[in-house]
Amino acid sequence: MRCSLHDNASSSEIFLLHLLIIMWPTCINNLTPFECTLSPELPKFIREAFQNNGIANLQEMFIPFQIIAILGKCGTETYLDCPNLPEWHVENSHDLDGPAKYFADIGNYYWFDFDLVDRKNKLMQFRVVFNEGDADCNDGTWGAVWDRNRSVLVANLLSTGDCEATIEAVSKEYIDNYQPHEVWLPIKFENPEEDPLPFTTYYAKDLELEKAIGLAMRWCIAYSYESRFNQYVTNE
Repeated sequence: MRCSLHDNASSSEIFLLHLLIIMWPTCINNLTPFECTLSPELPKFIREAFQNNGIANLQEMFIPFQIIAILGKCGTETYLDCPNLPEWHVENSHDLDGPAKYFADIGNYYWFDFDLVDRKNKLMQFRVVFNEGDADCNDGTWGAVWDRNRSVLVANLLSTGDCEATIEAVSKEYIDNYQPHEVWLPIKFENPEEDPLPFTTYYAKDLELEKAIGLAMRWCIAYSYESRFNQYVTNE
């Protein structure tokens, strides 16, 4: 009989082993939690986007993913090794007051986990970090999307202009394996006030995978807006 590692290990030992195998940046251990509790219900901004597209029945509002956990946020200065950190910020940080002080005034990183299921019911489990950027610096967002069980880079989040960002799937494995549902997803908003993200989002390969990531980012950041929580999330 074949014996697996899990056969003789406790759940706590397996968890510790998982942490040793996948080394996430240390800032993830000191994230500031959001004040608002994650709800399984569709946020208000998503429901309204469906309604504006002629889909009024809640049962017909199909989203191929579920937010599993909003892990929290941290200052930009706590994660200077973040993938896709714009070069101009790195250069400016050395010319001014040094990286720690400079980046303390540049946005925040938001961390969350979500599960995506494709048309063939294949489950993909992701971890996302993205920075909201700084409009005064002519930024969009930047960050990365990984397979959270293997730490494989799935997509880059790139600051590509003044309040503009591009989501670019880069893993051939996930691009090839994800079978799209070919459904409409609420990723474009006529009124900027209806979009939780403070930047315009583009999709490098126009893939459903990239668009799902973009919508999941909106879902996450909507929960960070304490003053506008009712505008984006609640059913009231």
